[in-house]
Amino acid sequence: MTSHGISDSIREKLDIVEVVRDYIPALRRAGRNYKAVCPFHNEKTPSFTVSQDKQIFYCFGCNEGGDMFTFVMKIEGLTFVESLKKLSAKAGIQWQETEYHQLSAKEKERLDLKKVLSAAAEFYKKLLFSSNGERARLYLGGRKINKATVERFGLGFAPGEPSLTEELERKGFSKELIVTAGLAAVRESGQVSDYFRNRVMFPIRNAAGDVIAFGGRALEDGQQPKYLNSPETPLFSKRRTLYGLSEALPQVRKEGRMLILEGYMDVIAAHQHGVTFAVAPLGTALSADHAAFIKRYSRDTILMFDADEAGINASVRASDIFMDAGMYVKVADLGETLDPDEYLNEYGREAFDAKLAQAADPLEFRISALLRSRPGALASQDKAKLIEALLDTVVKQTDEILKSEWVKTLAARFDVTQESVLRQLKKKSVYAGGRRDDGGREAAPAGFPEAPAIELGFIHLLLKDPGLISQAKELTETDFQSPVSKKIFSAVKDMAGEDPSKAISRLTQLFPEYAGLIMKLSVEEMGPDMNTPRNAALAAGTIRKLSLERKRKELKSRFGSLTPAELAEYMALTGLLKTAAKTDPE
Repeated sequence: MTSHGISDSIREKLDIVEVVRDYIPALRRAGRNYKAVCPFHNEKTPSFTVSQDKQIFYCFGCNEGGDMFTFVMKIEGLTFVESLKKLSAKAGIQWQETEYHQLSAKEKERLDLKKVLSAAAEFYKKLLFSSNGERARLYLGGRKINKATVERFGLGFAPGEPSLTEELERKGFSKELIVTAGLAAVRESGQVSDYFRNRVMFPIRNAAGDVIAFGGRALEDGQQPKYLNSPETPLFSKRRTLYGLSEALPQVRKEGRMLILEGYMDVIAAHQHGVTFAVAPLGTALSADHAAFIKRYSRDTILMFDADEAGINASVRASDIFMDAGMYVKVADLGETLDPDEYLNEYGREAFDAKLAQAADPLEFRISALLRSRPGALASQDKAKLIEALLDTVVKQTDEILKSEWVKTLAARFDVTQESVLRQLKKKSVYAGGRRDDGGREAAPAGFPEAPAIELGFIHLLLKDPGLISQAKELTETDFQSPVSKKIFSAVKDMAGEDPSKAISRLTQLFPEYAGLIMKLSVEEMGPDMNTPRNAALAAGTIRKLSLERKRKELKSRFGSLTPAELAEYMALTGLLKTAAKTDPE
C-alpha cells in the first residue's frame, strides 16, 4: 500500500479531534470547532483550534496548522512515515515497513539518527551485564536500584573498551552519523572516539519512547564532569527535553499532574517506589520551553528540588516560569538534607506522599525559605525588604483571585496592613509591566500574502464551503488581483464535484506557501446568521465589477491610441458597467 493509501485509510478511521485529545485532554467544543491552549507556543487565552468538519488544526497565535499527521509529527518530533506508523496502529491498520520516496533528506537523517541511537542503547545495556560492567552494577546496587527498574529505564554501561564507535561501524553506521548523533567526538588529531567512557548510561527518550540522547554518570574518582549529557543534535535539545517523560506520560495523562525532580536518580527512584508521574530537566534550569511542554499534559505541577540553597533558588526560578506561562504550581519541601531518592529509600512511599500533599504555593514556599534563616522578631526595615522581595513572586501571578489572597497572606504573616502591601504591589506592577514580557502574549502573526479585503472574504467563504463556487459562474482567474486569490479560486473551481472534506488538504498540498492562510480562513468562524450563498454571490459580483472597472480604466488611459478592437471593448465595458450600476442592490 502506498503512503497515500495508508493515510487515506487512517483518515477514514480516525477523527482529528480524538487524535488531538490524546495529547490535549483540555480540548473543548467552541461552536463548530474545538479549542484549547496551544501546545506549540506559550499562551494564556486558547487560540488553538481544531475543525472536525475540515479535519485540520490551526493556531491563531503562532500560525501552526495542518492535518492529524502534521499534528503528531510536530508534537512528538516524528517524521511523516513515523506519524503514519503511529496512527495506523491507533486505527487498527496493519503496518508494513516500506521506503517512501517522499521522505526529505532531513527526515531520512532523523530516522537514521534514531536507528544508531537505538543500537547504542542496546550496546550499553549489553555491556552493563557483562564482566566489564561490574563496577556500574555495584554503583546502581549501592543506589538501591533493582533489576526491574534497570530494565524499565534501559540503563547501561559505557566502557573505555570495547569501543562503541567501532561496534556501530561494524553494523554499517558511518562515522559522520555516529558523530552527528552525539555518540562520538572528533579530537584535535582528527581521530573519532567515543563521547561517553567509563560511565553509567541513562537513555533519554522523547514522548514517543525513542532514544534521542544519553546521560552518563562518572564512575572513576575525579572524573569530570560528574554527569555528562549528549551534545545538542537534530533530535535533542536540553531546553525541550525532560528525563523520564516517556515512562511518566501514561500516569501523567491519567492523573493530570506532574512531579518535577532534579536528576536521573531522583526520577528512577521515584518510579521504582510507584511515583510514576515524575520527570526531571537535564542538567539545566527549567525553561519557558519546558513549561509550554509540561502544560500540554499536566493541570497541576509540583516542584521538588534538593533542599540546599541552590535547590531552593531553582524552585523559586522555576515557579516564576510556570506562573509566567499561566500555570498553577506548588513546591514540595522534604525538610531534610536528603535528596528525593535518598528520602524514598530511607522513609518510603507513604512518607514521600505526605510531603507531596503538604506542597506549598510559590509564595508560601518562598516565605518559609526566607524566614528559615531569620528566627525571632523582624525589624521594620527587614520586614519591608522581605515583602519587597516576595512581591516579585506576587506580581508574576496572573490569577487575580490568587493574587488577592497572596496580598492577604503577606499582610498577615508580617503584621502589616493589606493597603500598604497593595500600594507597594502597584508600584512594582507598573515597573514590571514596562520590563517584563508577558508569557501569554499572542505571537505576532506570520506574514500572510496581501490581498484585497473583498477577495479574502470571498476566498474565506470558498474555504468554509467549496460548494459556493457555484455562485461565481461568471468569475475567472483574471478577475482577481492577488496571486493567492487567483490560485485558490482556480484550484477550488477545478475541484468542483469532488469530496469537499478533502479540499483543504488538497489545497495545502498544492500551495504549501499559502498553507497557513488556507488553514486560518478555513477554521475561522463566521457570523451564525450569515447567508453564505447570498454573500458569496454578492462578493463574486463585486469582484467581477471591480475587474471590469480596472480594465476600462486602463483602456481609457490610452484612449487616443486604441485599436478598433480595443475601442469596441471599451464601449462594451462602459455599457456593462452602466447596466450593473442600475441593477446593483441597495
